Amino acid sequence: MKVRSHIALLAAAILVPTVVFSIVVLNVLLTAEREAALRSMQELARASVNAMDREMTFAMATARTLQTSRNLKEGKFEGFYGQAVDANTGRDTHTALLDERGQQVFNTVRPYGTSIPAPNAAARERVRAVLAGGKPVYSDLIKGSATGKYVVSVEAPVTIGDGRRFVVNEWMFSDRLNSILPAKNIPSSWLIAVFDKRGITIARNIHPEKFVGSPPRGERLKTILAGYEGISRAMTRDGVEMYGAWQRSTITGWMVGVGVPVAEIERTAVHSVALSAAGFLIALLCAIGAAILFSRRLVSAIDAAAAAAEDLPSYRVPPVADLRVEEMNRLQMALHRAGRLLVAGEASRRQVVEEARTARIHAEQAQKVAERQNRAKDEFLAMLGHELRNPLAAISSGVAMLSMGGTDAERTTKIRDILQHQTRHLTHLVDELLDAHRILNGKIALAPTQVDLQAAVQSCLAAFEARGATRTHELALQLAPATIEADPTRLEQMIANLLDNALKYTPEGGRIGIALHTGNGEAVLAISDTGIGMTPELMAQAFEVFVQGEVVNRAKGGLGIGLAVVDALAKLHGATLAADSPGPGQGSTFTLRFPLVHMATTPQPSLPAAPAHSHARVLVIEDNGDVREMMRMLLAEQGFEVCVAPDGAGGIEAARSFRPDIALVDIDLPDMSGYAVAGALRKDAATAAIPLLAVTGYGQAADRDKALAAGFDGHLAKPVPADVLVEAIARLVHADRLPQ
Repeated sequence: MKVRSHIALLAAAILVPTVVFSIVVLNVLLTAEREAALRSMQELARASVNAMDREMTFAMATARTLQTSRNLKEGKFEGFYGQAVDANTGRDTHTALLDERGQQVFNTVRPYGTSIPAPNAAARERVRAVLAGGKPVYSDLIKGSATGKYVVSVEAPVTIGDGRRFVVNEWMFSDRLNSILPAKNIPSSWLIAVFDKRGITIARNIHPEKFVGSPPRGERLKTILAGYEGISRAMTRDGVEMYGAWQRSTITGWMVGVGVPVAEIERTAVHSVALSAAGFLIALLCAIGAAILFSRRLVSAIDAAAAAAEDLPSYRVPPVADLRVEEMNRLQMALHRAGRLLVAGEASRRQVVEEARTARIHAEQAQKVAERQNRAKDEFLAMLGHELRNPLAAISSGVAMLSMGGTDAERTTKIRDILQHQTRHLTHLVDELLDAHRILNGKIALAPTQVDLQAAVQSCLAAFEARGATRTHELALQLAPATIEADPTRLEQMIANLLDNALKYTPEGGRIGIALHTGNGEAVLAISDTGIGMTPELMAQAFEVFVQGEVVNRAKGGLGIGLAVVDALAKLHGATLAADSPGPGQGSTFTLRFPLVHMATTPQPSLPAAPAHSHARVLVIEDNGDVREMMRMLLAEQGFEVCVAPDGAGGIEAARSFRPDIALVDIDLPDMSGYAVAGALRKDAATAAIPLLAVTGYGQAADRDKALAAGFDGHLAKPVPADVLVEAIARLVHADRLPQ
């Protein structure tokens, strides 16, 4: 049997059961389509009920609100009229006030004081029923006394201060209900009707002017009065047989009916099934055609593979062609690959050689980068050693001179000033290293606010000029107003680092240019100089850590990590930093670009004044003898009464006997940690109220948080300037003595 015959039998075995099954499925689909349409009717009925309930619930809320009016309670009907008008502003609702006889005192559809006709018997009876019931009710369809049109209302009884009883009537035209019936994506042949508790038509989306105010046919009227909810089938007043979906409102008691012509439902279901049947038939024909096409393709592919196999005994390489059958293509490729094996092997060898050459080039480049980074690191360490030795040499010399004795007061003062200056310089170097480490590793949290960039530049320049850093250079300023979102402290650090960089690499007498302008939604700050410039190689590495050019004026100091810090801070602010230089000896320009923001006029909070100085009793717990003695002398000089302890246990005992106003506690103690000391003092009733200040070499933000969590009231990182220490002590002692 040929391949074509096998394919034909396979197709028949698949298609016959498929046809039988499809007939069953189409019948089920017909039923499902009809039920889906009926469910859509039921959902539309529920949506219509929800729309009616929402409108009438709002009217009920308005009526209940008006019941509480003080003007109404005091019989000030004209003022109450104004409140009712305000309550209905923007909505198609109105308010009427009826007395016990059913006579309207006013109706907001007319000006106050307008005469309104006497009520009919139905209106009087309705008012009596509302007053007798004593609670708000939803009305059926009413013909209004003041308008002569059909309305629905919410009627709420109320008794005013003098004992008279009235009914607050919150009403709307029945046309309003027509307008809120669902209309979007609703076929024009679908009928939606709303009936009151008596079965009278309140609203209708088709010919409302003809049917509103009248009951439906007898069969449908029975359905409405019986409160039936579900699907029915009957003739409408228009003479059309329809399916009807019924839903009753639990709030108003009204019924909503959705009617769809029976013929339309059946036609829609049949149409959907017909489309499915047509699709199935098309698919069936396509399957038969595809079977014929693929059988021909398979036979053709087998013939081509057989011809290729016959070429092998002649040592010819079989040609490659797309046989459009994957298995036949694999067979043909296997035959073709045998003839091309040597060529493929040579291509593979060449590829390996090229990959090895590329890998060698990459390795050489990586080695150069590593060597460059190692050189930069060595240069940084050498420069750091130089920066540290200078202040240490001055400090050592000063200490030696003080130890010699016989130094007069003037020289002692000068030596002390030098020691203070060099100590501050050492502290600045250590802080700069730690701060740079945090910034470069993304371990800082910004506190962004709206900042005037022009004012920030001017403030930074003023600080440089105050310490004489710019006196040997010419400054050229072009500053335009610009507002950005930034952390003020970090922004000042960025500007100061760029200015330091320009001064460091520009010889005396050189020119420093600072330009600030805005454009394209950005604030652009450019700091240029006429200094030594940069080579293209150095410019490509300018923002790397440990990389710097040859410093012109080493007296201006710095660790050579300023540009890396500025670049990291710029990225944290969503800004960019760019470097440019025409070449060596031609100066450099560094450009910061910030997104602009509009200036917000928010008042700045005023800083609290520092607490007044207090000569208090201070306990110092410090294991380092020199630090402990210097701190004792410093605090005693400031007028404090000082007690010292060299370890944690001695400090706890001293706290109990000395009863200090504040305790300064080191974290690293020989017998226990400062955190344990704080815990012990807090647990002891005699020492629990003593303010605790951690004075430690651990200065990270996490260290501060850990100290506060352990019970400390403050945290200072060594070395602590004397004024800062005294101010912190005074503040904590003052706060502790405030009345609770």
